[in-house]
Parts: sequence; C-alpha cells; structure tokens
Amino acid sequence: MAITFGQVKTWKAAPLGDAGDGLKADLRNLETSRDELEANGVAKSWTGAAADAARGHRDTLVKDLGSHITAKQGMQKALYTAEPEVEAIERLVQGILDRAKTQEFTVGDDGSVTSTATPPTFKSRFEAEEWGNSRQTIAQELADEIEKALAKAVGVDAILARGLPTGIDEQGDEYGRIDPAIAEKWETLSIEERKAVLEEMVKKIAAESGVDMPTIDWSDLGNDTWDDGSITYGYWNDEEPTMALNPNVLDDPGQLINTVAHEVRHGRQHEAIDDKNDWQFWWEDDPFDEHKADGITEQQAEEWEENFDDYKSTDNGATFDEYYNQPVEKDARNAGRDYLNNLTEEEFNRILEESR
Repeated sequence: MAITFGQVKTWKAAPLGDAGDGLKADLRNLETSRDELEANGVAKSWTGAAADAARGHRDTLVKDLGSHITAKQGMQKALYTAEPEVEAIERLVQGILDRAKTQEFTVGDDGSVTSTATPPTFKSRFEAEEWGNSRQTIAQELADEIEKALAKAVGVDAILARGLPTGIDEQGDEYGRIDPAIAEKWETLSIEERKAVLEEMVKKIAAESGVDMPTIDWSDLGNDTWDDGSITYGYWNDEEPTMALNPNVLDDPGQLINTVAHEVRHGRQHEAIDDKNDWQFWWEDDPFDEHKADGITEQQAEEWEENFDDYKSTDNGATFDEYYNQPVEKDARNAGRDYLNNLTEEEFNRILEESR
C-alpha cells in the first residue's frame, strides 16, 4: 500500500530515537546474560558425559542469544538511521504546509494541491494569464516538494523493513528487502522509466544466466490474487520465451524486482534441463558444465525436469501450498530473494542509466 501525504504528516522522529534507546538498554541486559551464561552456565568442576551434554546445551543457548543480540542490534541501527530521515521529512512537510497556507493553497491527504485564493480584478487579459500562470507554478512547486517527501518516506519504510529480525516479517524473509535508496529513487521515476529499468534488468540477468532475452509482455494481468491473497506480479513462458509483468503493480519495486529474477531463474532451470539432456560427441564440451560452475547439479536438473513434467498449478486444481512448495518454485523464490537483497544502489543506478 502506497504511503500517503496524510500519513506522512503524522510522522514524528522522536519515537524512533526513544525506541532505539530502549533497545540499547535491552541489549546491555542481553549481552550481560549471554556473557554470564557462557562463563558460569556449567560448573567447571563438572565432568563426564552429563557435563559434556550440559556444556553442549549451554553453547547452543549462547549461540541463540548471540543471534538474538545481532538481530536487535540491526533493528537498533535501523531506528537510529531512520530518525534523522524522519526529521528531514518533518521539516519538508512543515515547509509545504506553511508555504501552502501563506500562498493560499490547501494540501489534501492524498497530496492534491488546491488554490483557495480569490482572483483579483484584472485590468487586462495579460494580467489574468500572468496571475494564473504564477498560481500554477506555485502549485507545481508544492507538488514537487510533496513528491520529494513521499519518496523519502518510502526510503524510511525500507530502512525499517530491512532492520526487522528474521521471523518478524515473513514476507521480507521469503522475498527479500529492497535497498532503501533504491526504493526512494523508484518513487521519482515515471511509469515508462520503471518499465525500462525492469526490462534492462531482465536483459542483464538473462545474459548472466545464459538465457535468451525473453519478450516482455506488459499486458494487463488484472488484480487477480493467489489463494494466499497475493497479486500476480508476473510469469514465465519458456516456449516463446516470454516474461509477463503486471503493469498494475509498478508502485511495488521490491516485489517486481524479485519477480524479474525469479522468472529468469525459471528460464535457467529449463536451460539446465535442456543442457543435461543434450547429446554430444566425446570430444565436444558438455554444455552442462556452465551450470555446474554456478552450483547447479545434475541431480537438481533431474528434479526440476520431473517437477516441470508434473507441475502443480492452481489453475489445474492444485492447492496453493502444492504450487508454493514444489522444487522449481522454491529455487526460483530463493533466486528472487537473493537478487533483491544483494542489489545495491550503485548497480541499480547503472541499470537505470543503461535503460535510458
């Protein structure tokens, strides 16, 4: 769901800092407890099998506490990173509202800018046009500032989402979390620029995966949902090959970028199957070697082939869980998650430039 100006008007930075300070106190207690457990959890005088078992259990608890501490440290860092960003948003919003009031405009919760000024009496048509143009200029400047504030808000949202520990945000754990700088940049792009970036991304990932560049189909996929309530973002047709992408969800870069990598991975799966089954003379290179170099085994390719021969689709009566948990979907989902998690601002900017 897109962040609205009405929501951003209510954002305050102070609670983020307070929450970070609260986590700092919790971390001190947890670190003390971990160190105490590690040092004194099992008496040094204990010996024998029972003592070894106790020490093994202690080590497991210490490791779990360490993981919990690391996760909380990540959340604390995200809160402190987001705090100055929200302070900047507060200043932007207040500046927008102050200027709007001074210049006789109102700003709706949806970000719309409306003039409330009563036009003066004009001596000529030229004066009327000049006054109207000046009002339009101010309205556009306010709209640009609103867009800037909303873009920064999307970036803050991504900062906090990335800071969530594993298990808190199952969606993020499964599909990855976008770099906040990329999320903020995405908000400033037009619809056509977003499409061009995704198409360039497909081209790049396909080339790196040894897959032919698919035809990109931007036909309206509608707002149909899967059994779990999620919208269809895209799919792969290997016969063409074609990648369909849903133009209705261009405001969700994280899921779309994930989808691009996910669907190209399906192309790579088919490529690995074809190369595994390819026949060659003994002196010819084995085309499957390139897949082995990327960590794909013949056993995996065989499993994928069997899976595609008996592919579970909800369109054919399978349950969502059957579709979701089959080998080719698990593998593609991991590929989408890893690509999104590892996509840096620098790489995104390169793709953006190459798409223009």
